[in-house]
Amino acid sequence: MDLDFRKKEKLVGTFLVSVAVLLLSTVVFIGRGQDWFKSHIIYYTTFDESYNLQVNAAVKLFKADIGKIKKITLEGDKVKVKLAIVEEFSSRVRTDSLATVESPTLIGDEYISIKPGSSDAPLISEEGLIPSSEKKSISDLLEEFKIEKTAKKIINTIDDLSDINGPLYSAINNTNKIIQDIQEGKGTVGNLLKSKDLVNNIIARLDDVDKIIKDINKATKKTPETMDRVNNNLETIGKISDGVHESVTDINTMLKDVEKSITSLKAALANIEKSSNDFPKVTQSTKLGIQEIRNGVKNIDKVFQSLQKNIFIRSNIPVEAEGENTDAGLRQ
Repeated sequence: MDLDFRKKEKLVGTFLVSVAVLLLSTVVFIGRGQDWFKSHIIYYTTFDESYNLQVNAAVKLFKADIGKIKKITLEGDKVKVKLAIVEEFSSRVRTDSLATVESPTLIGDEYISIKPGSSDAPLISEEGLIPSSEKKSISDLLEEFKIEKTAKKIINTIDDLSDINGPLYSAINNTNKIIQDIQEGKGTVGNLLKSKDLVNNIIARLDDVDKIIKDINKATKKTPETMDRVNNNLETIGKISDGVHESVTDINTMLKDVEKSITSLKAALANIEKSSNDFPKVTQSTKLGIQEIRNGVKNIDKVFQSLQKNIFIRSNIPVEAEGENTDAGLRQ
């Protein structure tokens, strides 16, 4: 038999289905946030007291939630706490792990903090016992940070500061006295600050410094011109050096010619000495010797003329006096 649905019935059915889907989505969303769909592993730990722990309180690792407290029971003189920890974090729970009770503030909600063990330590099996340490009380914290001793020191310091005869007022009085003496010109510092001669000397020194700075500025402005002159002088010295080098070369050549002439003269004199027994030969040798001497004198004259032509030597040679010709010629 076919069922006919009216329009209103279809709308109601659609609404109910939408509500059911919405509820299911909400349950899934909340379940994921509360770890309803994650597998958990049960562990236990014990404390000397409950420390105001509550069921469903958080179990944290590095301040991150990894599980919840499922149950709190008394066993003898100990408080036994059942913990449900997410399976993916169970690898951090080892035999050297430590469970402690902590709270975000001194009066906040307590939770159990798990300090992970080392990777070398063996894992704690499911429903195993996690070692624990007791929560520090306020007196323990005060003892650890030595708050009481610090407070006593602060009180003693305040008493010293408030005492008229104490070190603070003595230091203030001494400072006021020193300032007053300085203002009145007493003492070394007061004399220095109140001395007009010192101020005048300082002003005079400042004027001297100003003059020095002006002189330095003038010298700095003249530096480019001075450098140009130095460069020109260096170029001139270079040219003179080249001329001297050429003159030395000419002098060496001339000295070689002179040396040759002297050698020839020595040879002529030797010939004259050998021919002293033979007069005609002597006369002939003498003529030859005199001729060689003339040649040598001409070579020497050429040397001096070359030296006179050199611009660097010519300026230092005195004016030659005009002489007479004393050559009598050869006797027949």
